[in-house]
Parts: sequence; C-alpha cells; structure tokens
Amino acid sequence: MTASFSKDFRQGVDINLGVGYVNDETIPHEKLADCFQYVLAHTEQYKNSLNYGSADGSENLRTAIRNYYVKHAIGCLGAERLAKKSICIGANGATSLLDSFAAIMPKGIVITAEPNYYIYIETLERNGFTVLTVPEDTEGMRVDLLEDLLQQIDVNQLSFLYIVTVNNPSSIIMSNARRRAIVELVTKVGRKVGKRVPMIFDKAYEDIIFDTTIEPVQSGMLYDEDGLVVEIGTLSKIIAPALRIGYAISDDTDVMRALVQKTGDIGFSAPLINQEMSARFLDAYISNHALDVREGYRRKADFLKKSIEEHLGQYLERYSGGQAGFYFYLTFKEIETHSESKFFQFLSRTTGDITIDGDPKNPRLVYVPGNICVSQTSKAKEVGNRQLRISYGFEDIPVLERAILLMKDAAEYAMK
Repeated sequence: MTASFSKDFRQGVDINLGVGYVNDETIPHEKLADCFQYVLAHTEQYKNSLNYGSADGSENLRTAIRNYYVKHAIGCLGAERLAKKSICIGANGATSLLDSFAAIMPKGIVITAEPNYYIYIETLERNGFTVLTVPEDTEGMRVDLLEDLLQQIDVNQLSFLYIVTVNNPSSIIMSNARRRAIVELVTKVGRKVGKRVPMIFDKAYEDIIFDTTIEPVQSGMLYDEDGLVVEIGTLSKIIAPALRIGYAISDDTDVMRALVQKTGDIGFSAPLINQEMSARFLDAYISNHALDVREGYRRKADFLKKSIEEHLGQYLERYSGGQAGFYFYLTFKEIETHSESKFFQFLSRTTGDITIDGDPKNPRLVYVPGNICVSQTSKAKEVGNRQLRISYGFEDIPVLERAILLMKDAAEYAMK
C-alpha cells in the first residue's frame, strides 16, 4: 500500500504519515561531518576506517556503546554487568540483525505482541516460522495470556519470543514489571522442558522516550539468569538512519556467536567509516544531542495529541502514543480504515467522485492500516479494521495540523 502510494508522492502536496522516517531536523549534519573529519585525522585510534571491517564490529564503537549505556544509565545495567556482555554490530542496521535471527534460529513458533511490527512478522512468515500473537494492555504484552498460550502449545516447537519494548505500531512502553515477568515466565517454562528459549527485546525506540514521568527503563537482561535475552538497539532513531548502525547485546552464547557468523557471511558489519563516525559521535556529542532529539519529538507529540483529541476525539474509541518514538495508534468506534474503506479512499483520493478526488488529485495522505498489524482471528481482525498508525517523525507541525484536518474530513465522509 505504501509503495503504491509513494511512487508518485508529491512533496509539499501529499502527506506522509505512513513511512516511519525520522525527523530530518534532528539529524546532526554538521556534527557528523566533524566526526568524519576527526576519524580520518586520527588514524592512531581509528585504524583503516575506509577499509573492510570485521564480523562483530569496530572495537571503538562497541566501547562507545558500553560507555553510552553506563553514562546515561541505559537499561540500568551498569558498567560491571555490561563488561561481561558481548556486542555485535549488524551489517545494515537493526533490521539486518532481525533478518539474521530469521536465518539462524530453528524454524518453529515465534511469539510476539498484538498489534505487531508487521514488517518483521512478514519476514518471519516468509522464512517458514509460525507467528502467534499475545494482546497487549497499557504495560505491554499480557503475561496472563502469554502463560495461557505457553500451556496450549508444544514448547519444544517454540523458536523465540520477539518483543518490541516501545511497541511498533502502538507505542505502548513495556513496564519494568512486565519485562521481568516475561523473562521469568519463559525461563521457567523452558527449564521445565529442558529447552533454551531466546527472547529478543527490540529497543529501537527506547532512546527517544521523552515522557519524563516514565520510570527509568530496565533492560530485560537484568532478570536473565540463563543468558536467554538478546537486546537489539539502533542509532538510527537517536543519530541518523543512514549510518545503518544496529547492534545486539547479550551473553556470549551460541546464539550470539551464530549471529556474528551470519553477519560475517553477509559481508561484515556496517561500513567501518560509519561505525567509527558513530563511535566518535557517541563519545563527543550524544549527551546534548539526545536531549535535543527527545525535545523535538515531544513538541510534535504534544501538538498532535491536542489536535487528535480536538478534531478526531468524537470518532475514537481510544488511542495510544505520544510518550516515546514517533507513532500514534488510533482505534475508531465505527469507522473502518482498511484499504477498501471509505475513510482510506477519501484520503487516497480514490472515491470516484471528482469533487473529492480532484483532477489532478487533491492532497493525499498515507497511513498504515491497523488490519495489517493484527492476526486474522475474527475478533482481532474486526478491531484491526478500525485502527491505523500515523507517524509524526517526517512531516513538520504545520503539515501535521493539515493532516489531522484531512482525517477529520475523511471521518465525516465515512460516516455519511
């Protein structure tokens, strides 16, 4: 849907609330240029930065990531615990690491939350995995329903759990209590049948938690006694996506060693110059820059939350988001949002009514329909047909204001 829409996307006319691009204004162009020059000028530290790298990544970057975690108390892990962890830098961002898991893990069942990160779920299904979903509440994946599911399936067929800690699409921030309960439950169930069940905690959006009332996030590794948790992070959201820096942190287990081997098979970790620039950025600039990034997203989120409540509130059953990342997830009371719905047709200008569609087409708006983010059970599908994800990372505030007014017009049209 997004690809079909974007092939003739008109910059300055059409509105992108679908593709999850970051805010261009938060990308530190000049500081990255400084890092590039610094790396090239300090070859005693950044050796061979324009040559091939290694399978597990630059030692400078791995050290910088550890220092970044310690200085900013990320995951509440601390220096001593981090020193014992293995770090692997992916070949092409966090996505390449997730794709590697799909290659190295035995085919079987993968459990994830609902609504789910549809892009990776499609990858898993294409690779022969069976994906089962567990609904979330305001604290993340529900542990009671996860426990029920684990009792219903053959745990020996369970390959791994995939958990997005600031969920995409819903932006629900998983609570510390929920993280602990999941790790302890899966560890207990695995021990009972003599099986190690890895848990991937994808923390892509944790670096941009901007709601200061949220309790300090604790890593799932804090509760991991058996070396089952693998944490996937990225510098895409907090620095720049084009650097393509994703990383995995875990104990030095068979899974991590296989991940490093797979990264080497792909063609080494990310381009070494990008890794060294990222290491320099983390060392020199990240503290102030991270604050600026979070503030930029907070301003957008606060504006959009007010606009959603003012113009769409009467049509909504509920919504989530506005505390971290750059998504809102809307659930309408009655209005359907899938690609065949009147709401979608209005915003894509495919109603067949020239007064609405225009000639040439009036401004269009793209979003992610919720029905592609849920399982196809009758209950989930019915709710998903009334849901959508909007991204506020890419467009500026004046465009976001125009977008919500267009969505209000679409809602009015759909209710006729």
